[in-house]
Amino acid sequence: MFSLIWHSIIRRKVLSLSTIATVALSTGILFALYLLNIGVSAGLETGKSRLGTDLLVVPSGSDVNPEDALFTGAPLNVYMARDIESEIKAIPGVQHVSSQFFTQTLSEDCCSLSDATRLIGFDSDTDQVLRAWLKGGIKNTLDPNEILIGSDIQGYSGSEAFILDNKFVVAGVLEPTGTGLDYSILMPVESARRLARANPYLKMLYWDKIGNPEDLISATLVKTDASYPKERIAEVISGLGGVKVIKPSDVLQNVKGQMDVLFMIILGVGLLTAASSGFLLFARFYALVWERKGEWGLYRALGATRRDLKLLVTGEALLLTLAGTLAGVAAGGVLYRSALELLQKQKAFPFIGPSLVPALTGAVMLIVLFSLVGLLSAWFPASRSGRIEPSKAMAIGDID
Repeated sequence: MFSLIWHSIIRRKVLSLSTIATVALSTGILFALYLLNIGVSAGLETGKSRLGTDLLVVPSGSDVNPEDALFTGAPLNVYMARDIESEIKAIPGVQHVSSQFFTQTLSEDCCSLSDATRLIGFDSDTDQVLRAWLKGGIKNTLDPNEILIGSDIQGYSGSEAFILDNKFVVAGVLEPTGTGLDYSILMPVESARRLARANPYLKMLYWDKIGNPEDLISATLVKTDASYPKERIAEVISGLGGVKVIKPSDVLQNVKGQMDVLFMIILGVGLLTAASSGFLLFARFYALVWERKGEWGLYRALGATRRDLKLLVTGEALLLTLAGTLAGVAAGGVLYRSALELLQKQKAFPFIGPSLVPALTGAVMLIVLFSLVGLLSAWFPASRSGRIEPSKAMAIGDID
């Protein structure tokens, strides 16, 4: 039986390849979409559950994009007076405040990292946000020469990294967070200020104009009391002047809305392609009933039963769809990687790559789904083939 099915497929190479390609295209689109959706959903959920802050306060005079502040590790040299922290603490409804100081590496010989990267100086005694990510044996308090590396940071080797001509010990690598921490380096705030103060490039651009790094901060993370309206507290902080308030939960929701729209568009394309695959399979096997009457009539004359002809048609459909789905899953993995690379160039959305188990689950589900589509598409033509009378079919002969 298999040799007959294989002979039929090889005999009609162009039609068989076009069928496989159509199935592979729809499978690939749906599989890539599935992987991207899992990654973004995981990033959003993880970020939401471990956000740790209700409000992010940054300087108003700087053009800070909320997505850049939260989800990218691109250098963000923004500064405001350190005194703003105590003013925010005094506002009713503010439960906890912690500030961070940003500086950056450079794409030069001074740094072992290949690209300019954000350095985040934090106070381990007060920063509850970063503490939420310090798991898996990573120490909470860093020595002056120790750093923590984001999960997507490249360019360092072993347990050492050179940053602005200073050697640091890598105390740990953060778990994937789906936020800008994945592309950032964390260090004690005083170490960050020391590096920034000694950097002639930053001195010329910032310290000569706005003051000493010891008197500056880049962002303040605010945890509010649940009994106080968050919007009201944000208004009061904005009224202090010189600051802009970002609500991370709103930014996450906005990103989710944008990604949902993108996914719906791609899903629509994938479903249309899948529908066309089903129609093509149906048309192919429906036409075979008429094209191969002589061949099937000969099989009947040689003793083949109606069941044998049905198995011949459905087996061909199953083999073609299986070949198409396997090729599609492989192509979908490549498409997923390419799409993710393009999206992550901006790094303006939370993403945590899916593990092997859900990826394999999705692949198996698509293989089963398209196999069922192939079988259903061939069911009616197969039932028609079983009604062929041998003498009549052999008299008419094959069209081709």
